[in-house]
Order: sequence, then structure tokens, then C-alpha cells
Amino acid sequence: MPRLDPTLQLNLLKQSEDTKYTGSGRNIFIAHEDVPIPPPVKPANTDVQAQTGQPPPPPPPPIMLKFFGFANKPGEPKKVFLSQGEDVFIAGEGEIVDRRYRILRIITNPASVEVEDVLNNNRQTIPLTQG
Repeated sequence: MPRLDPTLQLNLLKQSEDTKYTGSGRNIFIAHEDVPIPPPVKPANTDVQAQTGQPPPPPPPPIMLKFFGFANKPGEPKKVFLSQGEDVFIAGEGEIVDRRYRILRIITNPASVEVEDVLNNNRQTIPLTQG
């Protein structure tokens, strides 16, 4: 029969503090054990992945301008004619085209233009397109 005495019994508290719980190893908060899934096999690392531990960054997008001609008047700087879709641009060295591409250098032999994508810091030489 339980006691009705409200006084705290320190000997019973001490006895419960000294009790060591030795469980069976089962997680009592999970109804059933999950079967561990083996980790996936990793493919062989490339040199960049091995050095940094991260995949290499994606390559910058190609510059989609077409170089279809240039103008060369005596006493004036060279100008190139570029197109992108239906848009046509006329620019000289150092100028920005389509708010994105800087004309770095106009090369006459062989006819090409060196362009930098200022958003992606990507340089590309675009040859003269015939027709």
C-alpha cells in the first residue's frame, strides 16, 4: 500500500540516482530498425576534383556574335561589323557591344576580332564569317 506521508525520502532518491541503465542497444524511439543503406560508389576523380574536392566549374558560355566585316578609313580607327540574331553592331577597339562584349583587338590578317565577355571574363577570337 502506498504511503500517504508527503515528506521527501532522500534514501529512495539516492537509490534511484545510483541505478545505471544498460539497454539492449535497441532505439526505443523507433518502432523498427532501418536497414543501413551502403554509401554509393564514387566514380574516379578527375585531377581538378582530386585537388580541390569540388567538381570543376562549368565552362563559360560561348560568345554568340558573328563577325561579318570591318571598315578601315584612313585616319580613323578600324570598326567591325558584328551581328547577333537580327541585331547588328558597329564597334571599334575598346568599345562595349550589347552591354556585355568588349572589343579587345581587331586583327586584319587573318581577319578576326578578339572579344571579351565582361560578365563571365571569357575571351574568344571570332573569325570573319563569309556570306
